[in-house]
Amino acid sequence: MDLTVSRPVKILALILVIAGVGGIASMSMLGKSSPASAPPLSVTQIRARAHSSTSTTRTASTPARTTPAKAKAVAPAHVHAAPKAKPKPKPAPVTAANGLPLILDDALRAHRVVVVSVFDPQSQTDAISYAEARAGAGDVSLTGFLGVSVLDDSVAGPLTAALPGGGLLAVPGLLIYRRPGTLVERVDGFVDRDAVAQLALAALTAPPVTAPVVTTPVAPPAPAPVVTPPADTTTTP
Repeated sequence: MDLTVSRPVKILALILVIAGVGGIASMSMLGKSSPASAPPLSVTQIRARAHSSTSTTRTASTPARTTPAKAKAVAPAHVHAAPKAKPKPKPAPVTAANGLPLILDDALRAHRVVVVSVFDPQSQTDAISYAEARAGAGDVSLTGFLGVSVLDDSVAGPLTAALPGGGLLAVPGLLIYRRPGTLVERVDGFVDRDAVAQLALAALTAPPVTAPVVTTPVAPPAPAPVVTPPADTTTTP
């Protein structure tokens, strides 16, 4: 009897052997992957797992709080700067560099001699003095005239402070200045038109007043007496 195994039979036997080995390996792996029977849990373990599961569920359902980011300050597109406050204008000076009232200093720039009449606008006698001084100044060429009210402190104040030797302004009074700002005559009281003209003419060469020397004023004119016409005493024969 011939026991020789043919080549096809050998190949088939080899395939069956390989398939059997693979099946055994698969069963072994399935046996390892199947979970072993776990021991029963105690009451304490069951409560602990239930509490852990509840906490996890609450944590997952609670939305996370996020801190809002600080908004960046955004400058407006068109920003109009606040208008700058205009500086307040400085008050105009009332005195010149030589201490005289500015209005008198301006008059001396236009005239070589200026006659200043100091008066009280509420006095009737001062009104006559003012008129006489103005008329006398007008009689002399190159002579200006300035009336100063004692109630106008912006002019009378500096004029008083500039008096040589101090003192107050007389009301009525007369002051005569020569360019550039020299006081050459001072009269306290009333001065008539002719006397003013003579003083203004002499002021062109008169020495300056350095002390409170007062020229004797002329008495104001007395008012003319009122004459009453006599009554007609003629009788008819």
